[in-house]
Amino acid sequence: MEDSRLEILADEVAGAPTFFREHVQFLDLLDKVVKSAGDSTSWTSERAPADEQRMMRELSITLELYQERPTCLDPYLERIVGQLMTVVQEYVYAYHDSTAESICKDTGDTDTMSVGLSRLSGVFDFLYTLCKVRGYKVIMRLFPHGVADVEPVFVTLWMHTSRLAESSWTTRYILLIWLSLLAMIPFDMESIDSGNRGLPILSIDGSPVVQQTTVASDSLIDRWIELGKLYLRSPACEMEGAAVMLSRLLSRKDTASSKQPAFIEWAISEICDAIGKNSDDSTSDAAGKKGMSIANVLRVNGVLRVLCHLFVAMDSAYALRRQMPLLIELFESDAFEQHSLTRKLITKATQRLALLNLPPVSATSIARNSVRKSAKANLGGALGQGSQASDDNASTISDECEANGTEVSEEVETFIGILLQKLQDKDTIVRWSAAKGIGRVTERLPPALAQEIVFAVADVLKEHALDDPSDGRPIDVSMTSEFAWHGALLALAELSRKGLLMSQALSTIVPWVVRGLTYEIQRGDYSVGSNVRDAACYVMWSFARMPNPESRRVFGKMSLQMSTTLISVAVFDRESNVRRAASAAFQEHVGRHSTFPHGISVLQLADFFSVGNMRNAFVVASRKIAEYDEYREPLLHHLCTGTIYHWESRTRELAAAALRELAPLAAKYVIENLLPQIVANTTSPFLAVRHGAIVATGVIAEVLAADLKELDRSSKLVLSVADNIPLRYLEDFGSSMTLDAIAQYMGCLSRAKWDIGGNERQQKYFEYFVQAFTACKEVDGIVSNFSAFASTYGISAEQHQQIVSKHITVETSGSSRENFVLALSALKGRDVFEVLCKLVVEGVKVEIRRNASAALGEFCRHSYNDKLRLAAGRLLEVLIYQQQLENMDYRIRRAVDHLRRYIPAQSKQIIEGKSANEGGILWTDAEAAFTRLAHALSVSEEQLRQPLFEGLVATGSVEPLGKYAVSAVADYVDTLPASSTASDPDNAESQSGWSVDGVVLELTRLLLTDRRTSKLINPALIVADHLIEQGSLNSASSTVWVPLYRAVQRIAFKLRAPQRLMLCLKLYSSVAMVSKEMAKMATESLLAHIGHPIPKIRQVAADHLYTLLCINGFLEVDDEDSMAEIDLLLTETEWMREDAGVKEARGKLTDLVKRILWQSV
Repeated sequence: MEDSRLEILADEVAGAPTFFREHVQFLDLLDKVVKSAGDSTSWTSERAPADEQRMMRELSITLELYQERPTCLDPYLERIVGQLMTVVQEYVYAYHDSTAESICKDTGDTDTMSVGLSRLSGVFDFLYTLCKVRGYKVIMRLFPHGVADVEPVFVTLWMHTSRLAESSWTTRYILLIWLSLLAMIPFDMESIDSGNRGLPILSIDGSPVVQQTTVASDSLIDRWIELGKLYLRSPACEMEGAAVMLSRLLSRKDTASSKQPAFIEWAISEICDAIGKNSDDSTSDAAGKKGMSIANVLRVNGVLRVLCHLFVAMDSAYALRRQMPLLIELFESDAFEQHSLTRKLITKATQRLALLNLPPVSATSIARNSVRKSAKANLGGALGQGSQASDDNASTISDECEANGTEVSEEVETFIGILLQKLQDKDTIVRWSAAKGIGRVTERLPPALAQEIVFAVADVLKEHALDDPSDGRPIDVSMTSEFAWHGALLALAELSRKGLLMSQALSTIVPWVVRGLTYEIQRGDYSVGSNVRDAACYVMWSFARMPNPESRRVFGKMSLQMSTTLISVAVFDRESNVRRAASAAFQEHVGRHSTFPHGISVLQLADFFSVGNMRNAFVVASRKIAEYDEYREPLLHHLCTGTIYHWESRTRELAAAALRELAPLAAKYVIENLLPQIVANTTSPFLAVRHGAIVATGVIAEVLAADLKELDRSSKLVLSVADNIPLRYLEDFGSSMTLDAIAQYMGCLSRAKWDIGGNERQQKYFEYFVQAFTACKEVDGIVSNFSAFASTYGISAEQHQQIVSKHITVETSGSSRENFVLALSALKGRDVFEVLCKLVVEGVKVEIRRNASAALGEFCRHSYNDKLRLAAGRLLEVLIYQQQLENMDYRIRRAVDHLRRYIPAQSKQIIEGKSANEGGILWTDAEAAFTRLAHALSVSEEQLRQPLFEGLVATGSVEPLGKYAVSAVADYVDTLPASSTASDPDNAESQSGWSVDGVVLELTRLLLTDRRTSKLINPALIVADHLIEQGSLNSASSTVWVPLYRAVQRIAFKLRAPQRLMLCLKLYSSVAMVSKEMAKMATESLLAHIGHPIPKIRQVAADHLYTLLCINGFLEVDDEDSMAEIDLLLTETEWMREDAGVKEARGKLTDLVKRILWQSV
């Protein structure tokens, strides 16, 4: 009944299942597995049946789907784990009895036992998957935990450890966490110890450190401890399982006093031995400088894990009084600086030792009571009295704590110092652990000392900061460490979340946290600080959840600064996680305090999804939020003092787009407060700052032209930008970016119709454009700006001739010639058209022909001529090259509109589809458009047909257009004769002189182009493969296939590009369908690639070879045994691996395939 109810409730919320949707099928499959695995008669085998293994894999795959939502499994966990552990429990009992029987016989041979070692390895693998998905702490509670389970589980783990190479690590891990549960049974271990004498001596030879057990006695406890010590050196999950097991075992009442001290002594000696510290301190220093080996790192990590668990379970630090000085010395040692996980474990152990040295009663609870009293007083209307009462209560608490003898030991202060130092660690996991430790320890301190810790954390932020916010100047963080800021902010967030920040500290801390929201330091061509900004958002979020009423009054006074900064970060930060974190912090304050202006309305515009998309956040959300007066100027200030100078060019471009939207909303503020500094930065020595300032000036000049032209001083300021840029910025490193910015600036002036002041400045601006075309690589935007410039200010005859001749006079290296070809589209005149037509046909490089075609398309809008006939084919090629469906439909329609009257009669009729029997074609229909373009291949002019075919081939490799292009070409090829000599006089398509042989030869020609520069090789491989598979090339003569095959061989020879090589292998497999001779040649090529050094290529070659030989059977061979062995080798060999087995299988496969090839001759 319960299962039926859950099945009915199972639904999808935002695409994620709310319950375990597959539970019916899952539980049915689990029942089958339990039935198969529970068959004790099969336990003598070492492997599970194939069906059981398959079902276990299916169950594991289903479980892993819930890795991110594991609680959906909770209603079914008890049944799942219970069924499996029933089988495992019976197996463990049987294995224990079999071990006891073997020991009683004194055979000493574990191989003769009646229960297989690895029979249930699949079940243990599945249990590990459960622990991985849901967590071992949850799963472990459902394990059986009777007294009778202790020795069987222990003996089973001992025997698996003695045969380490044969058992699986998942089995040992599950047994370890099972033992950690059994270690908590409330009975004396001596009462259930039966001796278990005769167990083999253990040695872990597979671990980095060979270790043998040296048990002083045969007691269960001693063996148990020694067994756990062995696994503390394991690099796998067994280390964690052993640490949990040992901590629980040593925390029992009957072992805490007798076994725990000796273990702690051993643990400390292990750490000292690992770092080389004995009685000689110089040995430790030398080891610290040299670094620990991997084996010693594992030793230290395993020991530290146990100590961390033990320190939590211990009642006081009295038992550690003798070891405390040595522990402090070890934790302060620099021997672990190279190992982040070790430093994290040391940090965790440090905080737990600090807590162990503090009184068990938290003084913070008393402080919270005083806060509640203060809140009552405040609600009664006595605001000042409430604040004073809160402070008085805090001091009273401190006095009471001191009167009660509550003192903090020197050890605690030392541990706090270590944690404060770890806040500045270079690894995030260490800083995060230290921050949590600071919060937990401070929560147990007296209020006075707790506030000292708060200010100590705040001092970490102030370290190396050049200015103080109390002076009214912005904080300069250029000399600070991002690690220190990140750690300090995380600690402040933890302190705030626990209510440990008093009102006195908040007024000092909040400005530093607000500065952290915009923290960013450039390091060369990248920046650091995104983690700091994210942590600052976390602090802001925790501020909203503080229980102290006094803090709300502080936040009320600073609400405008906090809200505007959060919103600025939410819409203008580069990182999506930071934008979303700022939005979440803003939402928390709006929901809890209601002090942020227009909170709900603004939150709806900057919610989680709105700020997730960078362009939407920058351009759309910011524009709508800026309509509110309180946010308008802060958004513009943030944009114009930081974002437009960002180190990443894409962010600067989006910042300029946002400025275009926001500037008209506050024209006076922008002109008077922001523009002067922006113009001053146009001559900055820093490239990103200079580029952003020039572009921003142009944007302001365009959108605020009407306001600026009325102000003489501001107009001169805007027009002075291009005049004041030093010459070295146009010649040194980064000149291309500066010239691109100047081109954008001049384009903005042109579109706004600014009076630039005569021919002298016009000539100077024109020279800037020439330099930009020469130096820049991407010039599409420059061409657009140059067109606006030419349209507004005109181009002299001399300048016109200079641009026309530049495509010849500039150097052939680089992209300058192609750039000037594009620039021709901005000019007018017959000479421009003739140059473009010539370049379309005779351009020496593909890029020149492409740019000439694009320029000709733009030129055709305002200049027509009968000589466009040859240009039409190239223009159509460029149109087909476009790889976006929506853009392609529009451009094809526009091209047809412009070129309809200039195409030859035959081509015009074919392309327009206006023959006697059919109407016009709908060019917005991609399928119809490609069908018409494919049939345009029948034109007699080879100069038109060849580039059009190249364009169709190029499009055939791109989705979603590829399927239309390939289908259209296949349909067209079906209408062609097999060869040019077999043309049909009644078939109009055959009159063009083309044939199926010609198509194959044309594909061969494309494959033989220079593979270093050609962009058509991959598309040609894909299209050829599709055409062969569809049977369109079946009628081609046998003479054309060998050149195609040789061309593919030439491409694949010594090729290291995996994608292209896989396309070659696929084409080999397709060519094999043509004839038996081609099948033999393809088989040899695929066989050669079985030995390729790239594992993926080996696997793909094996798959194609299997398809060719074993499925399709293109080679008729009578030797069924050889074919069966080939089948087995191809399917069972793991070709992705690098071992001797793969090499051996490859050798056998080569011999067998060559033998059958010889037999088929």
